[in-house]
Amino acid sequence: TGVQTCALPIYVLKICRAEACQSMQGEKLARELLAHFGLEWGDTTPDGRLTVEATYCLGLCACAPSAMLDGQPMARLTPQSIDVISREVGR
Repeated sequence: TGVQTCALPIYVLKICRAEACQSMQGEKLARELLAHFGLEWGDTTPDGRLTVEATYCLGLCACAPSAMLDGQPMARLTPQSIDVISREVGR
């Protein structure tokens, strides 16, 4: 129990899905980001570089929409943020 049986991804992107982020177009941005990487929630890219997870509040409500990439907060996300994330993870 609790034993990891597959390789861990290089990057983990947690996208906030709480109300404040939803009110600032966070869901639309999340759909665009998932489509960009060809993923669904909880999926990992075939090369194992990126896993995208849903989270329900990062405490960055005043800076919505927000996400966290490997523990680093990302605030006031825009469609251009997808390109920034893509470059960061090497995709």
